[in-house]
Amino acid sequence: MMIAALAAVLALAGCNGQWANNGGSGSGGGQGRNRPHATEDETRQAFENVMRAIGNKDMAGLDKLMSSGAIFIDPPAGPGVFSWPEAKPILEKVFSKKIEFQLANEPNYRVGVERDLGWIATVYHFRFTDANGGVAQTNGAMSMLFQKTEGGYKVLMLHASRFLPEPTPENTKSASGKKK
Repeated sequence: MMIAALAAVLALAGCNGQWANNGGSGSGGGQGRNRPHATEDETRQAFENVMRAIGNKDMAGLDKLMSSGAIFIDPPAGPGVFSWPEAKPILEKVFSKKIEFQLANEPNYRVGVERDLGWIATVYHFRFTDANGGVAQTNGAMSMLFQKTEGGYKVLMLHASRFLPEPTPENTKSASGKKK
């Protein structure tokens, strides 16, 4: 009788008594079978899609990859913390400029998944033509948090930061002109 009562409670709660595998190591996080589960490969593909959209200045493609409440921390458009509705017009303005650049990332990034969430952390390289016509490069770190939905992966958070330049005689002078 107690087993029948427990089965009835679980049925009412929507649990079918099975643990779902989330695609990573372990036996899942206890989430039911009715929600999509992130996998490392799909998270990598979603990340590459975002990087490709940014690299191609593809606002329509980028918009499809963003959740409506996505948060950008120091995005490619400039420093600050922005929601997607705030970041979108800034990126549109930046993408409309005739700035030629190449965007690449290290292929050995860190990826993780848990239930319907996937995340990536990597180093990126941003190459562009400098004022003298030469090629300049800036490097930084990028991390993204995705949620797998019925409509595909959506970015919940994108964080980009630049590495500090290597110390050189030119960038180690103090305000008084003396070297530090």
